[in-house]
Amino acid sequence: MQAISIIWFRRDLRLHDNAALYHALKSGAPVLPIFIFDQHILDKLEDKADRRVEFIHLALQQMQQQLVEMGSTMEVHYGTPEKVFTTLLSNYTVQAVYTNHDYEQYAIDRDARFASMLQEKGIGFHTFKDHVLQEKGEVLKDDGKPYTVFTPYSRKWRACLTEDKLQSFPTEQLFKHFLKQPAKTLPSLASMGFQEIGQAFPAATPDELIIKHYSEQRDYPAINGTSRLGVHLRFGTISIRDLAKKAM
Repeated sequence: MQAISIIWFRRDLRLHDNAALYHALKSGAPVLPIFIFDQHILDKLEDKADRRVEFIHLALQQMQQQLVEMGSTMEVHYGTPEKVFTTLLSNYTVQAVYTNHDYEQYAIDRDARFASMLQEKGIGFHTFKDHVLQEKGEVLKDDGKPYTVFTPYSRKWRACLTEDKLQSFPTEQLFKHFLKQPAKTLPSLASMGFQEIGQAFPAATPDELIIKHYSEQRDYPAINGTSRLGVHLRFGTISIRDLAKKAM
């Protein structure tokens, strides 16, 4: 059986300018994209008309369409990561798993377990910075301690923002390395116990006028003076590097 690499999407729901995806596609093995609707998280949500879950589902549909047009597909599972990977490792010969850093404590603990488990099986587990431009350990006071006041932190943040941190990852040049296989169906919201609200997928392009006048208008609730891109940034449907370069 041909060895493959897996790209595990979490809060990085895009094919464009994605650090982990770029390195997976450069690995030399065909790349299988996966996403897991994690039961550990979803089963605790009381609101079964959760707009976040539907947003993720819509984003995955868009990604799946792109992949199918390339002759590939994404495997989208509903279950625990442990059970999903047990199935994946029995169905494929996996040489490495690639993913981007997730900073919530549950995710940190989960990734530590997976790194250990995969290492025992001789499978690489590679993670990358993608969700942020600078991680907490990259912006510290001169004494090495974290900032507690925003203004000096923001000045140091700008001073530490070097050009290499804005460099994009040209994933499009490597799309030919996706694993070729027939399209697979995403689990429906209903099959996971959630309701379809029917929300439209919000625009992911920032208004240039809003960016231009942000400093004057951001503090006035009656004015539509902010980008409203928060949900896209949270789930990584747009590149933080692209946005930073537009804002500078």
